[in-house]
Amino acid sequence: MMQRLRLIAGREIAAYAGVPSFWAALLMGPLLMLLAALAGGAVHHPPAAAPARQILVETGDPGLSGAAKDALAQAGALEGRPVVFPAAPAPGNATTTLKVDVDAAGAVSARLSGELLPKTTLALLRRDLGQAGLQGRLRRAGASEAMLAAAEAVPVTLEEAPVAAPPPADPGRFGRFAVMMLLWLNLVGALGMLLQAIVRERANRALESLLSAARASEIIFGKLAGVGALSLLVLSAWLAAGAAIAATPLGGAGAGMIGFLLQAFAAPLALLQAALVYVLAFAMYGSAMIGLGAIARDVPSAQNLSRPIFGVLLLVFFVALAQLGGGAHGMAWMVWIPVFTPFILLMEPPGALDLAQTAVALGGMAATTAVFGWMATRALTDSALRLPGMRRRAAIDSPQLQPADAA
Repeated sequence: MMQRLRLIAGREIAAYAGVPSFWAALLMGPLLMLLAALAGGAVHHPPAAAPARQILVETGDPGLSGAAKDALAQAGALEGRPVVFPAAPAPGNATTTLKVDVDAAGAVSARLSGELLPKTTLALLRRDLGQAGLQGRLRRAGASEAMLAAAEAVPVTLEEAPVAAPPPADPGRFGRFAVMMLLWLNLVGALGMLLQAIVRERANRALESLLSAARASEIIFGKLAGVGALSLLVLSAWLAAGAAIAATPLGGAGAGMIGFLLQAFAAPLALLQAALVYVLAFAMYGSAMIGLGAIARDVPSAQNLSRPIFGVLLLVFFVALAQLGGGAHGMAWMVWIPVFTPFILLMEPPGALDLAQTAVALGGMAATTAVFGWMATRALTDSALRLPGMRRRAAIDSPQLQPADAA
């Protein structure tokens, strides 16, 4: 049995590995990922730190000068932009000048020239200059130090009631979606190869020779093993390329969206899990595709019969898009539908499903694969009996047609 499986799998590998388009598809994924990473690195530039704001304070009152500088420094700390106070204007228009005057009545006036200041800075400047002007008026009126201290601004403590924090963002979903899309594209291509193999052998009557030398179940397992090995080779090359790029500065946290997409490729265990999920998904969908190919009479009918499978895969794509947009909480239940299980598992955040739930979901996939495999075996056996050569062989082998002495 194992010898026949190796021969059937080897036929499929030789049929597709000898075609240049297969190797082009294998190299296309890594090349496109490298080009996307290079393009993203060229386009994305980390925001540069804001330069220090230079403000020249001109006033003859030391109290007003200190109050203005304190207010400007506090506003710079809130804005996240440092403030420096040069002794003289810098060349060009890089310096903002603040001229503060106080008249005989103690009224404070300030004039700004140069770069416009934020409204928050202006509010703090107005508050502190007003407080300093009030202190000057009281001092000129002969107020005691105790009176001056009492006239200072009263410190205010502001407390906010705690509010429940929003759920943390999940930037890793972009990387999981990228891995899922690689598996999805590879699966769609591998299913097309399986369908083409069955229909081609049925058209050139090679299926009759196969069924005369091997069981239907051996043909199914052999074709799944052969095409699956090729598709797994392509997938491994794509995932390895993603992991290699993620290990370079192109996949770092500062690489923008490309960095988010490549984060999932930097986790070897996650890539191994994705490869195992792909094997199970290929076995399930591939068994169904072989069964439909066995029922089809020609290429047009095979394409029509395979539309439901590709329709399900298209629906899977839109479900993954919804999960990428944040709708994962409303679609997590779809993990219990076997045809959606592999893709929902790949898109779910780590820890969303415990080990028991994952095992039950994968068990449902395995059971569905067994059902699809049994149906494919029946379909392949029934289709063989409809072939002219197989009908003649069945008639010859029938006990009712054997001579009496042969009994």
